[in-house]
Amino acid sequence: MRKYINYLALTGFLLTATACSDSFLTLTPKDVLTDANFFLTESDAQAALIGTYAVLQREETFTNVRDAADIEWAMSGDMYEMDGSANRIELHSLNLPSSNTIIRDVYQAAYQGIGRANLVIDGATKMSGINPANQALILGQARFLRALFYYRLVNYFGGVPLITEKLDASSNLAIPRATAAETWKQIETDLQEAARALPTAWTGTADVGRATKGAALGYLVKASLWQQKWADAVKYSEDLIATGAYDLIPNFRDVFRESNENNKEILFSTQFRVSPDAEGNNLVKRTAPRGSPSQYSGSAAWSNFVPQPQWVNAFEKEAGGKIKDKRYWSVIIGPGEAHQDMPAFVMPKDVPAGWSRTGYIVTKYWEGPALTNAGINPPILRFAEALLNYAEALNEVGRSQDAMQQVNRIRVRAGLAAKPATLTKAEVLDAIFYERRMEFIWEPAGAFSDLNRRGRFIDFIKANRPNIKDLEIDKKPWLSTVPIRFPIPRDAWNRNKALEQNPHYTF
Repeated sequence: MRKYINYLALTGFLLTATACSDSFLTLTPKDVLTDANFFLTESDAQAALIGTYAVLQREETFTNVRDAADIEWAMSGDMYEMDGSANRIELHSLNLPSSNTIIRDVYQAAYQGIGRANLVIDGATKMSGINPANQALILGQARFLRALFYYRLVNYFGGVPLITEKLDASSNLAIPRATAAETWKQIETDLQEAARALPTAWTGTADVGRATKGAALGYLVKASLWQQKWADAVKYSEDLIATGAYDLIPNFRDVFRESNENNKEILFSTQFRVSPDAEGNNLVKRTAPRGSPSQYSGSAAWSNFVPQPQWVNAFEKEAGGKIKDKRYWSVIIGPGEAHQDMPAFVMPKDVPAGWSRTGYIVTKYWEGPALTNAGINPPILRFAEALLNYAEALNEVGRSQDAMQQVNRIRVRAGLAAKPATLTKAEVLDAIFYERRMEFIWEPAGAFSDLNRRGRFIDFIKANRPNIKDLEIDKKPWLSTVPIRFPIPRDAWNRNKALEQNPHYTF
C-alpha cells in the first residue's frame, strides 16, 4: 500500500515521502505530520524512517537505473543505452556538462535522502518515553541511510556540503563544500555507529530488508577502499565474514530471483513489490526487448540497456569457442538463445535492432512478463562484492595468496578454473577487476566507480571501448584528474552560491 508522510526537509519545502515496500514497510503513518505533532510516538519515528527508505526507490538513487546503468556501465562502455537521449549521450561520451540532468537528479535525490535521515536522527534523538532499544535501531538505520547517500555524493563529486542537522525554511542554505576527507569521516562515523546499533539479521519477517550490521560493515569496507585504508578494509571485511550471515548462492541466477529476494548473498537491496505505483519498479520493462511478444515481456518492453559485444567477448571460452562462464548462461541471452525461465522465448538469430542494437539482453531482472511495475529488489551490495573488496585489501597488505582464495570462490561458482595462488600483486589486482567486470553487469559495482577509484578508468576504456577515438579524451581535461569527478550541478549552484566547482568544469 502506498503511504505518505509530509514534513519540512532540506530545501524548506513540504515533501511527500512514498513508503518503501516488501513486508517490512507495513506501518500506516498519519496523513499529515508537521513539526508540531511529529515524533510524539514510536510510530511517528518509524514513519519518518520509512520516508527515508523511500528515497531509495527513486531511479536517481538506488534502483540500478541512473547509477548502475546510465553512469556506471554505460560510461565504462560495457552497456549500450538504446534511447540516445541527450542527457545520456553526454554521459556516455564523457562530456559531463554541469547542466546534465542525470547528474543533477542524482545530486538532488541524495540530498533529499540526507534531509530525511537528518529529520529522523534529530527527532528520534529528542524523543522521550520511547523504548531505548527501538530508539537505537531507528537511529542506526537513519545513520546508515545518511552514510549511503553521502557515499554516493563523495563517490561522484568529491567533497560536498556536509549537513548533519535538520534544516528548515529559516536555515541558511549557503553552505560551502566540505573536503572529501571530511565527508569520508562523516560517512565512517555514521557507519560505525550503525554497525554497533544494528542487528546481524532482523528476526521478524516484517523487518526483512532493513539495514543490518553487515550492510554497515560492507560500506565501511568500500569507504576504506576509496581512501586506500587497506588495513581497515581487511578488518571490516573480516568482521563482516565473522558474522556468518552471508554466503555465495550456488546458482548465480538464483541470486536475483524475486522469489529468493533478501537471500544470504544480499547485504543490502532496495525493496519493491509488484504494484501499479512507485512501490514497484520498471526493471522488467527496461530489460525486455522492445517489440517482443507481450506474453513474455508483459505490459511494456523498452530494452533500454543492453550488453556490448566487447563485454560478451571477454568471457572465458572453451577450446571450441563456446563461453564456459556460467554467469553468461545464467543472466544473458544472445542470438538464437532461449530465455532461462521462459524457454519458449528464443532470441532471433538475426536480432532486430529495436530489440537490441548489440544482439544481447541482460535477464538479471527479467524472469517473466510484468503486467504492472515489477517487484524485483535490485541488489545494492552483494557478498560477492564483499569478497572481491576483501581480496583487494588483502592484496595491498601483502597477502596476495589469501586474496586469490577469495577471487577463486567467485570463479568456482561461475564454473571456471581457480587461478594460481602464486600470481604477482599486479596480476592479482587484474584478476580482481576482471571478476568485477564479469560478475556485476547492471549493478552498482564493477564498472566506472571501481575503476575510477584505482585510477584504472582511462586505461580500461582505451583498451575496451571500440569508439575510443571518437571520445577525444585528450580534449577533455576533467578526465585527467585522479579520481575523475563529476561537475557540481548548475542547478545546485543556482540555489547555493557558496558552492565551488570541481576543476575543469564551469557552472
